[in-house]
Amino acid sequence: MRMPRAAFLLSSALLLAAFAAFAVQSLPSRAIEKQPVKGAAKLGAGRLYSFHLASAPFPDPDRSQGYSYDGENFPCAGHYDDSTVDVFIPPGFKPRGTVKLVFFFHGWYSSVPEEIQSFSLLQQFSESGARALLVLPETARDAPDSFGGKLENPGGFDRLVAELLRTLHASGATPPLKAGAITLMGHSGAYRVMACILGQAGAAKKVNEVCLFDGLYDDVERYAAWISGGDRRFVSISSEDGDPADNAHRLIAELKEDGIPVETGADRPADYRRLLDHRVAFIFSSCSHDMIVNSEDELRRVLAVQKSLR
Repeated sequence: MRMPRAAFLLSSALLLAAFAAFAVQSLPSRAIEKQPVKGAAKLGAGRLYSFHLASAPFPDPDRSQGYSYDGENFPCAGHYDDSTVDVFIPPGFKPRGTVKLVFFFHGWYSSVPEEIQSFSLLQQFSESGARALLVLPETARDAPDSFGGKLENPGGFDRLVAELLRTLHASGATPPLKAGAITLMGHSGAYRVMACILGQAGAAKKVNEVCLFDGLYDDVERYAAWISGGDRRFVSISSEDGDPADNAHRLIAELKEDGIPVETGADRPADYRRLLDHRVAFIFSSCSHDMIVNSEDELRRVLAVQKSLR
């Protein structure tokens, strides 16, 4: 969702400088070329690529006529016609063989470019030390809609992962890669597409970690079933008030009833490590909904303790 730059970008000049440190392309997926920005190699800033993929969430037939919400129409053009999937390779990481993937999905009234700058996603990911690729699929752009497009279809996520890895290799960005462990992260309305992915076959079975940032608006049963289905890590960070917090307490009760150990606590730096050392953790934050991903570098801190990303 829309929000002001918190603490990381103090001015538009700093924002421009941050983006100048990344090599970014927006060419068709099979025509992408690496064109390093001057100074990028010296800064060791990582590489950001943009691809247009047939298996991306959108366009999708269910939104070919757009979508109406609360009396306002959001046409397909500009909201549901973007097939972009961004991929960030962090500094010093040279993917080869089997590679770990971290997917981040945005919420309502937002877009991938806005989340990158508003939440300092690339900086947080780089500073976490994760040895993985950060994948940012565009979903409903600047619209109040949690629909995940083609990713809600059976096998949709598997097709996206397969096409993404093929395209990375075909473009010259990486050697041939196979998907390893997968982490799903998302803010706000991203809960729906993430829950849909968890119930699929193929690459979705490689998902072993999920993190929701104030996003538990619904699908409590789906998340409970996934957590109960194996040795999987789940983190929920919720604002203290609102539907996500209420549903978090409901999910906590269901998991405890099933005998699954759950750790809960407040969003205090001193307690963060203790909470995140547990397989299932619910953290309640005093931060507002729009600040909960980066006010205290929450995304970085969650990724930094994930042993599977080392």
